Amino acid sequence: MALDSLLLRSPPNLTSLPEQVAEAIAEAIMKNEIAPGASLREIPLASYFGVSRSSVREALRILERDGVVSIQPRHGAKVTALSHDEMVEIYQIRAALLGVACDLFARSRTDAHLRRLDDTLARMAALEGTDEQARALEHAALSASMAQLICAHCGNRKLASMLNQMSLQIARYTNLGLSAATRREQSLDNWRRLLDALRRQDHAGANLCGQKLVQDNLAYALSVLAA
Repeated sequence: MALDSLLLRSPPNLTSLPEQVAEAIAEAIMKNEIAPGASLREIPLASYFGVSRSSVREALRILERDGVVSIQPRHGAKVTALSHDEMVEIYQIRAALLGVACDLFARSRTDAHLRRLDDTLARMAALEGTDEQARALEHAALSASMAQLICAHCGNRKLASMLNQMSLQIARYTNLGLSAATRREQSLDNWRRLLDALRRQDHAGANLCGQKLVQDNLAYALSVLAA
């Protein structure tokens, strides 16, 4: 994919230049603007972003740490291409971990947390427009923000870190799993059920709802890839 498709952003929570470059590259990979297996060369990236090669090199190391790219001596960096089995294994682990995060969150959630989740869900349900891809990306972003809130306030920082790393590895497949309107409706229903369990502090029910969010996404993504 041409480098001019990349968008360098400066989110307020990212302070270093390498982190900003890593975020921009990760976003392009998530949107499938850079394909799995594509080479990421330091010189063109440094030229495009207007940064030093050392900044790009550090950005690629950040992405390697998160499993988004792989770096081989004398061969450079390439976007990680997950096999079918690797994808299934990661989703299986993510489903279990997100279930635990929802379980813990249900025990300690506050009314303020629930209001934020309700507001985000309302925005997700109100998404409109004829551009299916744009709606899918926005739905995925809102869904991710709710999952991040749950993970950030579940009381287990290690668990939250593991889930965040996995989300980067499978981001393009997550978007693929939300590419159809019927699948997004299913996702909305899953979130409604999860929020209901959280309101009732039904931690066991929240665990199952959290797992189903991930399992349904995997099932649809696999069906699209198979087709």
